[in-house]
Amino acid sequence: MTWITENPWPGIMILSGLAAFCLIIRASGSHWIAFLCLGLAAGLYVLEGSIVTPSEQIVVGLEELRLGFVKESKADIFRWISDDSSELRDIAAKGLDLVSVSPAFHLKNVEVQLGENGNTAWVDLRGNGTLTLRQNNTPYHAITRWKTLWKLQSGQWKLVELHRLNPVNGDEIGVLAAE
Repeated sequence: MTWITENPWPGIMILSGLAAFCLIIRASGSHWIAFLCLGLAAGLYVLEGSIVTPSEQIVVGLEELRLGFVKESKADIFRWISDDSSELRDIAAKGLDLVSVSPAFHLKNVEVQLGENGNTAWVDLRGNGTLTLRQNNTPYHAITRWKTLWKLQSGQWKLVELHRLNPVNGDEIGVLAAE
């Protein structure tokens, strides 16, 4: 489901443009229409901030998961991984043992596709930034691509499946592979 409020800016710009037009033409009563349009634009902005869609919840979860890796906090990381996915928890712990994630490491091109039932979502994303190999303290710039499956469990989105993809051709590669 897509909400008009996921991106309120087209509506805000149309209402602001209409308000400006009403002020320019100076027709009788047009200033009230302009005032109404500006009020609706402000209301749309406030409404957008109060509605959090499932896609937005998942993006917040991804960002907090990234921050967990940056802070090297297993508790913060495991909070976003399903209790049923002990293998993912092991992979995350091994990943923390292998690399240190820079705060400058960022997620981009995040695309969320909700399942028909609304309880699952496939998320495609890229992660770019500096990682430091703990083995020899060598920093390198990583370009990664991921496909993840999230499930709504007890009112919170949890990571249940993880696939690392080749950034160029999209073929699946090992999650902790040195590629």
